[in-house]
Amino acid sequence: MFAQSTIIPTVEVLQALLDSIPNPVIVIDREHRLVLVNQAMADFMGRPREALLGQTGAGLLPQAQLEVFWRIDDQVFATGLPNENEEIVTGAGGRQRIVITRKRLIHLDTAEGRAPFIVAVISDVTRFREAEARAHHLAAHDLLTGLPNRGQLTLRLAQALAAARSSGEVVGLLLVDLDGFKPINDQFGHLVGDNVLRIVARRLSGVIRAGDTVARLGGDEFCVIQLGIRDAAQALHLADRIVAAIGHPFATDPEPIVVSASVGVALCPFDGDDPETLLDRADRALYAVKHAGRGSYRRYEASMQRLSASPVMRPAGPDGAAAAGGEP
Repeated sequence: MFAQSTIIPTVEVLQALLDSIPNPVIVIDREHRLVLVNQAMADFMGRPREALLGQTGAGLLPQAQLEVFWRIDDQVFATGLPNENEEIVTGAGGRQRIVITRKRLIHLDTAEGRAPFIVAVISDVTRFREAEARAHHLAAHDLLTGLPNRGQLTLRLAQALAAARSSGEVVGLLLVDLDGFKPINDQFGHLVGDNVLRIVARRLSGVIRAGDTVARLGGDEFCVIQLGIRDAAQALHLADRIVAAIGHPFATDPEPIVVSASVGVALCPFDGDDPETLLDRADRALYAVKHAGRGSYRRYEASMQRLSASPVMRPAGPDGAAAAGGEP
């Protein structure tokens, strides 16, 4: 039968056990000093083990990070309860790493008697969190232009309208549709058409203010949420700037391309105070522009209720896709 007494617990045995663990592991005393450090931790910090032993972290990590670690250490020592916390630490080469640190109170025999220590096991989750962030970004943004997509626009519009109801501010919604975009794809190919859409995205981003949103709805349709405006004049001024910005020739091969834009404008709370109503009324204003000749902008008026829905808002076709991007 195996006898535990055959293994004499020594610092060397404990160090060997810690070094066999692939995750960074440290043992901390009440003064926050590192009394044991495994090789994975030394590698993580980019320093020899000897340079870490006895350190409190001062000089190794920024003070703000240390204060978080020390506060949690004090909590574990005081309560005896384990702790798990996600933290940002500065690893080897000064690189910021995202880690999950699991801390547990243990008692070890020392020359002065039995004493409490904390053993902390560190899991580097930087790549996992970065992958999560990329996946979240891809789910919320248009792959071609990098702009927020329709789903993200709907979310931001709902948030903007909720905030406006509390603050009493006006929110502008501007639907932007490129005029005659389909012939570009037909004549020059989709690579050129895609490049035009990317340039349009940059131009739209260049005319909005910080805090406003420009999104791509799909096809050649874009949308702008304009926050904190005083009146319709500000929204119409932005619409005018959008038409002018899109109207500049696009420097594409094999020749420059000229595209115009039509813009429909609706305002919360005057034209609607929920996303569905505001989108519908901005769309009717857009359709009125297209119907009148394109390359301009209009704000929603009650008389536009008699107009048919534009291609932006028409019901889905037989294949389930919205009939977007066509001409009226």
